[in-house]
Amino acid sequence: MRSATVRTTWRAGLEEFSDCLLAGLLVALASVPVVTAAPALVAGCRVLDRARNDLGRPLWTTFWADFREAARGGVPFGLGCLAAVVLVAVDLEVVASMPGSGALRAVLWGLAVAGAVVAVRTCEVVATGGLAWGRAIVTAARETAAAPTKGLLLAAALGLAVLLVWMLPILALVVAGPLALAAVATGGRR
Repeated sequence: MRSATVRTTWRAGLEEFSDCLLAGLLVALASVPVVTAAPALVAGCRVLDRARNDLGRPLWTTFWADFREAARGGVPFGLGCLAAVVLVAVDLEVVASMPGSGALRAVLWGLAVAGAVVAVRTCEVVATGGLAWGRAIVTAARETAAAPTKGLLLAAALGLAVLLVWMLPILALVVAGPLALAAVATGGRR
């Protein structure tokens, strides 16, 4: 009897792992036009939240339906995030030639990490909270400030995702799935 329970648990764990990787692949595919990365992450968060709570299958069709729904307001958010990344990159280059650049670079990197955490949390809030993008940004910033440990966990997940892609670029195809799962797991509205 015990071996049947272990086998069932093992299969359930493998099913969750495969859902996570499939969601990462779908997020990567939907993010090919860079401005659609935010709606793709929203769809990934939403399907993984449903899969965690046994509310929806199959993942493939629900992902694309969620992506189309999130893309309505998510493309302007994606453009804003892209503009913020370009602005931080330019600021880092400008600061490099200034006196005291070490401290300024540290501050800019800290702001960049905080902005990335709020951006990922915004996608999670849109996915699980059902809020519009404008209200979700405010909610995500408030939640991140109110629960800094969850923000640090999400920052660690972001850092690990970046590190994995830097070490092995092919992982860019699946790393968004675990990142979406980390965002949902640290969301805390349920």
